[in-house]
Amino acid sequence: MPCRVCHSASPLFFENGRRFFRCPRCWLIFTDDTPSRDLEEAHYKNQWGLASPESWDQKADLLLNLIRQYLEPRSILDFGSGCGSLARALERKGVPTTPLEPMIHGFLEDQNYSAPFDAVVSVEVIEHLPDLWGELRQLEKILSPEGVMVFSTLLTNPFIQSPQAVEHFKSWWYKDDPTHVSFFCNRSLSELARLGPYDIDVFSPNVFVIRPQAAAIPTL
Repeated sequence: MPCRVCHSASPLFFENGRRFFRCPRCWLIFTDDTPSRDLEEAHYKNQWGLASPESWDQKADLLLNLIRQYLEPRSILDFGSGCGSLARALERKGVPTTPLEPMIHGFLEDQNYSAPFDAVVSVEVIEHLPDLWGELRQLEKILSPEGVMVFSTLLTNPFIQSPQAVEHFKSWWYKDDPTHVSFFCNRSLSELARLGPYDIDVFSPNVFVIRPQAAAIPTL
């Protein structure tokens, strides 16, 4: 299978009803086995509203603190916004935020925004995207020249280089979500940065920032 990041031919890595491949170049683990559209939408909607407003406020604070290391955002797009809880929390913090949930608002390529956004936040979304490059290119089009894109997804860094990587992956709960199709590590992100071309800053085991244009790395 061609890797979703670098298109390298990738051998089968693990199978448990779904087939997962691992790229020999960038170590992306990915699958093309997904549920039907109806089952997928039902799965997403079942997760809406599970978190409390307080937890969304905390997440909004964390995201804003991160974005402000690059710029003061005047507008944010919440890409893959679900029921809109994060967008509302960001609004409560004083930053105009536009939610985009394909099941509600349609796809990004069909939108007609009046102005670019200073930041895109995308919480637990990138692992769901079968057309990774198509979505990233669309996001670039709606981003301001100095804008940033903040993504959260659980990375495979803790086990990807282990001789027992298959066994670790077998017991890894994150793969069991039937709508998760891509699992990234630092090496995957480095290849993504090279091909973008992007600057990518990894801040934790599950948060990274993509900058389509070079800018100074913030002081942490």
